[in-house]
Amino acid sequence: MNPIIPSILDTDHYKITMGQVVFNQFPNALVRYEFINRGKTSFPPGFDKALRAQIQMMAALRLAGEEAQWYRDAVRYLKPTYIEWLQGYRFNPDEVTITQEGGDLRVTIEGPGYRTILWEVSLLSLISELYYRLSGIEPDAEWEQRAEQKAKRMAHAGLHWIDFGSRRRFSLAVQEEVNIRMKAFPGLFLGSSNPYICKRHGLTPMGTFAHEGPMAMQSLYGPRMCSRIWMDAWVREYNGDLGIALTDTLTTPVFLRYFDMFHAKLFDGVRIDSGDPVEVAEMVLAHYDSMNIPTRSKRFVFSDSLDDERAIALHRRFSHRCMVTAGIGTFLTNDCGAKPLNMVIKLVAADLGVGFHDLVKLSDDIGKHTGQTSAIELCQRDLGLVGRE
Repeated sequence: MNPIIPSILDTDHYKITMGQVVFNQFPNALVRYEFINRGKTSFPPGFDKALRAQIQMMAALRLAGEEAQWYRDAVRYLKPTYIEWLQGYRFNPDEVTITQEGGDLRVTIEGPGYRTILWEVSLLSLISELYYRLSGIEPDAEWEQRAEQKAKRMAHAGLHWIDFGSRRRFSLAVQEEVNIRMKAFPGLFLGSSNPYICKRHGLTPMGTFAHEGPMAMQSLYGPRMCSRIWMDAWVREYNGDLGIALTDTLTTPVFLRYFDMFHAKLFDGVRIDSGDPVEVAEMVLAHYDSMNIPTRSKRFVFSDSLDDERAIALHRRFSHRCMVTAGIGTFLTNDCGAKPLNMVIKLVAADLGVGFHDLVKLSDDIGKHTGQTSAIELCQRDLGLVGRE
């Protein structure tokens, strides 16, 4: 079987922007990630062996000179030293442990944070496409027409949107074709989170940071200060660029406790990734209002399980109060007639110099917390959230 992942850039842009922060500011961090099969997908016999073979192929990937030069030109905020380091980076398959019992697949990633941060999205993309290949599942005949219709509906509504669909795509070929059709609406379709696709199709790489940044800070600074410490590291690294803050690492109400006047004015806006998007957006808007910060100047990126209808409805509700952008993933890149895999790879433990510490994510969606039960309960008590399921 040919390699499924063709390039180090076949990932999400925020893995690289976060990677630069970790490389420069937390070079000694050790981390552990785990694959979480939320949808209880049963993987076919021999999937682990095929996955391991694909991972071995990834060890041969390198950031070629042409790709590196494109990246330097495409974004102004990646440091030349970091891009030069990426040119020397190679995936190390020894950092990934894979086991399979029956249909149950287990995957763990462990090693230095500045290296292992690059596995997550590429590995999820690989698992998704490999699953469909080995299961003999092909896209249906109407998927391209559906993609085009979605783009037309969103453009007609005046919505700004981004492709966020790398991690649970049907295939790289499907994601590329979706982007080709979306780019027919310049100024509204803003680009893709996938740098490889952006390079090939003249698009802008989009993305800032994900939950794992603030989560890792829990190892040294605890849950109360983790988001603020990460935001401060982000500001030191990017000096005002990439100013979208993620609200829901430990629930939005907790985030807003520490999203003070300084950070609220400094960051361009927020990304809303769980909970009822209307309720969360109203909460953030009220927070800005309480500090007399004009919300029309702030960008709200909605990115949780969006389809075109939900995205358009959010645009219509909030675009007169703030700038609205929709980050749309699986609904664009895996609406092919097959059931998308419901899976994630989460950071579960980190060592920032004081030993490994279990990490927690407290979602705005009740019941979707991640982490050890004891660590979740301890975190909730520390934050005054006892009793919140």
